[in-house]
Amino acid sequence: MSYGIETGCAKPGRHHPSQETFDLVVAHAEALAREGRWLDAQAALANVLAEDPRHIAAASLLVRVHLAQNQIEPACRTIEALAASGASMPSDLVLLRARLLLALSRFDESVDAFQTAIAAVPHDGAAELGLAVALGHAGRHEAAADSARAAIEKGYDTPGAHFVRSRALIESMRFDEAEDELRNVLRSDPAHAPAHANLVDLVWMRSGDAAAATATLDDALGKADASCELHVLKSRLLDAAGETGRAYAMLDAAIRRAGDRVELHAAAAQLSLKLDDAARALRHAEIAHRYAMSDPHVLGILGDASLSTGNPERAAAIAERLLALDPDDGHAIALRASAWRTLGDARYRTLYDYARFVRARRLDAPPGWPDLESYLADLARSLHRKHDALRAHPLTQTLRTGTQVELRLATDEPAISAFATAIDSAVRRYLDEIGRGNDILSRRNTGAYAIRESWSVRLRAGGYHTNHFHRRGWLSSACYIELPPADAGGSGWLKFGEPCLPTRAPLAAEYFVRPEPGLLVLFPSWMWHGTVPFAGNGNRTRLTIAFDIVPG
Repeated sequence: MSYGIETGCAKPGRHHPSQETFDLVVAHAEALAREGRWLDAQAALANVLAEDPRHIAAASLLVRVHLAQNQIEPACRTIEALAASGASMPSDLVLLRARLLLALSRFDESVDAFQTAIAAVPHDGAAELGLAVALGHAGRHEAAADSARAAIEKGYDTPGAHFVRSRALIESMRFDEAEDELRNVLRSDPAHAPAHANLVDLVWMRSGDAAAATATLDDALGKADASCELHVLKSRLLDAAGETGRAYAMLDAAIRRAGDRVELHAAAAQLSLKLDDAARALRHAEIAHRYAMSDPHVLGILGDASLSTGNPERAAAIAERLLALDPDDGHAIALRASAWRTLGDARYRTLYDYARFVRARRLDAPPGWPDLESYLADLARSLHRKHDALRAHPLTQTLRTGTQVELRLATDEPAISAFATAIDSAVRRYLDEIGRGNDILSRRNTGAYAIRESWSVRLRAGGYHTNHFHRRGWLSSACYIELPPADAGGSGWLKFGEPCLPTRAPLAAEYFVRPEPGLLVLFPSWMWHGTVPFAGNGNRTRLTIAFDIVPG
């Protein structure tokens, strides 16, 4: 449909459309948008902006049309084009651009954009809170905590603002202040599940005391309207504290009260597998699947339960369904591999080709250190300072009898920041060696990489990692920083191939790597891996760094 606007150069003897004409077209586009005729509305507004790139009403409406269709990137481009035209930008669009950049994970740009928005409207607490979130995602946690506090001081005193500040304080290891903020959230909103989860996790990791960790949670669970999410959270704490049977009994009671809820049955199925009751796990998984047939999390649990009850064919079929939804789903690849192994399918070895896919190399000494040994000593001191504030493992992680801290390689103290340089040549050699091809690992190899997340683990005597995979990674790692004297008997060794699931025919570990200080082991994230318990004594610990890599 034509609205009398030429999109090319003006023809001789003709005038540009008037402002009134533009306004009529924008009004008509708004009517089209109300009818859900998105493409027609977009075409009309694009015509206006082609003639007048500074037309704020057209750009604003086009942004709304894009967002109504969840088209975040085009919406952001529209605002950026308006800004580039030299138009006087309304403050609401300045702030919206910052939020869209944040949604697109363009974190550094979103920080700058939020700062611009705050300069335009200095008293806007919402803009200040957006800056806090952007700073947190950019790894600038101290600044994020300051911005969240500024948002609260500017009148944005909401549970959400206090929660954002609590997360920044946790990442900054200012744990006392973080606890205070989490309790502030829960005083205002006693059902705030993320605040409960973070408070439980924080108190547990600092104390190792399950009763102290669940005191506030138990108050919320005592109310008739307690959410299923809070029951699942309590079950995870009990499981982490070694009370898996009690955790299951609590969920079973919640199911009897609340009826068939997907979250409760899914969690109950996982606990049943840990308790080696595969038949019961399958019953819970079937019920969860009945109500959430396309949920990848539920499908994965159903596949695990099917494998454990002796039905690898069904497990493999479920893995194929998951891979149709996401070809890079690490759970699906791990499930399919275990099903193939159980079936004796030769394709299993295309996934668990240890000679090709598991590589161990020494780190390089990064600039600033004369040799690897002196670097490892400095790195160990920095890591120990972080671990010393904690007493127990996180609720949702795989280690037992130890502590784990998140690392921000780009912004941490010098020895930790230098780790990205120390691993670089080993990672690049690995990418070169696996090459580029059509198999499940090399098809994603671009020759470049990014570290998705990194963390450090310190195990005490008896500590270990349960067998697991990393669902969202591509390559995973284990890097050994400080170890007690080597144990030829296998204490603390890295092992591959053994699922954490009970199976009728046990699937034992197939491949082991002996750790040594300065050694980096790289392998596909879908591979089942864990550790033999660390048989240290006294105060001796086992200190490692791990990270997940995605293609760059």
